[in-house]
Order: sequence, then C-alpha cells, then structure tokens
Amino acid sequence: MPTEPNETSVDLSRKLVYLAAERTLSAWIRTALSLMALGFVIDRFGLIVHRMPSEPGHNPLHPRMLSTWGGSILVAMGALMALTAGIRYLNFARGYHRERATRTGRSIYMGSLFALLLALFGIILIIVLTTILP
Repeated sequence: MPTEPNETSVDLSRKLVYLAAERTLSAWIRTALSLMALGFVIDRFGLIVHRMPSEPGHNPLHPRMLSTWGGSILVAMGALMALTAGIRYLNFARGYHRERATRTGRSIYMGSLFALLLALFGIILIIVLTTILP
C-alpha cells in the first residue's frame, strides 16, 4: 500500500511559486550586475580611446565625457533595477508568509539585503566614475 504524502498538490504549488519568486530575484540581480559591469566597461573604453595617439593634423578623439555619462547611466539603471527587485521580492515574501500564516525567519531578508547592497555599490561606483577617476 503506497503512502500518501502529507502535502497536497496545492501546498506544493504554493511552495513552487515562492521558489519561482526567489529565482526571479536572482535573475534580476544578475541582469543588474551585467548592466553595471557594461557601464563600467563603457566608461573605461572611453578613457582608452581618449588616450590613443592621434595622427598629426587630425583632431584627437574626445569621447571621454560621452562614455562617462553613458557608463554612469547604465550603472544607475543597474542599481535602480537591483533596488526595485529587492523591494518587490520583500513585499511578495512578506505577503506570502502573511497569507499562509507561516514563520518568515531571517532568510527572506537575505535577497533584499543583497539587492540593497548591490544598489549601494552602484551608487558608489557612479560617484567614483564621475568624480574620482580621471
């Protein structure tokens, strides 16, 4: 005689929804990191092009300001994306645990905390790119 599981299919599907929300947060964080990295690369590429020697008689390339602003905008978009994803996940997780009357624990705050730290890193990176680095 087969044993019946304690969980119904509805309970299992609810747990899968929660796990899907965690995977979604992870995907948004990866995308935010990619945007921030691309912004940094664009900023540094402008610095390399600016320092390239030019031929005599030609005006040297000066894409530094454009690349700095373009890179900073991408870093800002990544920081905003990370912050928004963290807030949305935290709201979902709190609502999920409130509706199911389960204990939240500290684990629901880990993803949101990481997203907040990533957004803070992005803000610091913008400051470094626009003011400190040449």
